[in-house]
Amino acid sequence: MVTKILRPIVYDPIRYMCARWARLLAIMSTFVVSGLMHEVIYYYLTRVQPTWEVTWFFVLQGACMVVEVEMKKAETGTWLLHSAISGLLTLVFLAVTANWLFFPQLLSNGVDIKALGEYEIMVDLVKSNLPHYQSH
Repeated sequence: MVTKILRPIVYDPIRYMCARWARLLAIMSTFVVSGLMHEVIYYYLTRVQPTWEVTWFFVLQGACMVVEVEMKKAETGTWLLHSAISGLLTLVFLAVTANWLFFPQLLSNGVDIKALGEYEIMVDLVKSNLPHYQSH
């Protein structure tokens, strides 16, 4: 969903400029906007002033994506990792940076508890409206 929103609104307009660095600027801009959107969502859920950790998480991801794109462009196949290894390294990197920057704001403000409570309300609502869950 985020890709379908941010690609045409942020990435594509910047990417197709004639500037030499347009692709890298488009990548970074997309990640920054995504981080800011997440900050707004967190604020909506918690009504707590942003700590900007979430935005920094996305800025870091964007910077790493820029480095990866440039390295792949420069190397042209001379130094490739097996996809299983590169996939594992990506997951480890995401897990470490998410635990460092993304999740602390959620957990410290109880968003996980609020989300579970809202999920429970939704399940109860669905159950109450489905005939096979109703007892007679």
